[in-house]
Amino acid sequence: MQNPPIISIVDDDGHVRISLDSLVRSMGFVSRTYACAEDFLASTSCETTSCLISDIRMPGMSGLQLCEQLRVRKVGYPVIFITACVGETPEQRARELGAAGYFKKPFDSNELMERVQQVLNNAAN
Repeated sequence: MQNPPIISIVDDDGHVRISLDSLVRSMGFVSRTYACAEDFLASTSCETTSCLISDIRMPGMSGLQLCEQLRVRKVGYPVIFITACVGETPEQRARELGAAGYFKKPFDSNELMERVQQVLNNAAN
């Protein structure tokens, strides 16, 4: 039996982390949550993650900077951004970094999980 994919969640908002953790687990995935990008980068999940869901605006390192660091490390898993940021600049930069998805808060949890499933299916093929 194959292990379920690990979905890592990086968001400084505890309520969002808890909600996404419950949602991801309800879909049969393993969830790992982090309050900041630095904690995620220092964790073993950085190497075992199948898909990353990250906020963009956080204290310290932003989600965009996290994605840049992952690219430097040549990490190949998909990154999906969630954000309350308005404006085109964060979305444009996320796309330049190869984001697998971009959702503005509040977002539809079903649409987010459909996107997670799509990118995991694409990665498996």
